[in-house]
Amino acid sequence: MNRTQRFGYGVASIATLLAIWYAGGITYPEVLPGLPETVDSLVTVLTTPGPYDHMFYFHVWKTIEMLFASLIVSMILGTLLGIALGRSETLESTISTWIYAWLAIPSLVIVFISAIWIGFNASSGFFAVPVVITPFVALNMWEGARNLDSDLAEMAEFFGADRVQMFTDIIVPQLAPFLFASFRSALSIGWKITLLVEAFLLTRGVGFMFRRYFDQYDLPTMMSWLIIFVVFLIVVEYGVLAPLHERVMRWRPDAEGVRVTE
Repeated sequence: MNRTQRFGYGVASIATLLAIWYAGGITYPEVLPGLPETVDSLVTVLTTPGPYDHMFYFHVWKTIEMLFASLIVSMILGTLLGIALGRSETLESTISTWIYAWLAIPSLVIVFISAIWIGFNASSGFFAVPVVITPFVALNMWEGARNLDSDLAEMAEFFGADRVQMFTDIIVPQLAPFLFASFRSALSIGWKITLLVEAFLLTRGVGFMFRRYFDQYDLPTMMSWLIIFVVFLIVVEYGVLAPLHERVMRWRPDAEGVRVTE
């Protein structure tokens, strides 16, 4: 499928979604805010100062700031932990159970505990969000480290590769797909936790705006804020992650026409 076809299918899917939204808003207005009303609210949000005289981009930036700072911390810690688990049987046997226990703790509990320990401020969010998403990154990277090709490592060692070359030329290329999968997973989970933190603990950010208009039962404005942040995430995915993924993975051979033999 070429780019023109993909673009056409994308436009068709968006048009279909808008048509369903428009029909749903007419049929069930108490459940789904109408499309025209939501567009009007979106224009108001984009052009009118909100609470404390802050424009929409102030709240969006505060959410982005917490989200990406947390992602950086989580990707570093989760990657190191996952690789260590995948390369050391002793470490895996010792703490693997605690990783699953960590994953089982409800995110809301972590947010509330952070608020009790640190306070109802942004510092709680900068602590809680990485705590929630780090084990997901570690789990992905753990699986990636377990599937590293030991034959490639032995071959590189045979030809005299040092540790730096081993890491940059052998380990990193094999872990690249898992790194991208981990980042996408962390991004999708992290922004939800960030909004949760802002809704319960803070007085700024997209999550705070959701809570504010939820209290007023203003569905069109809530949908407007959802649209703003979803558009931002789509831009990150297709404007940054997808091109970067394609560039990084360009070294992989084309597997078209290759069949697995039994």
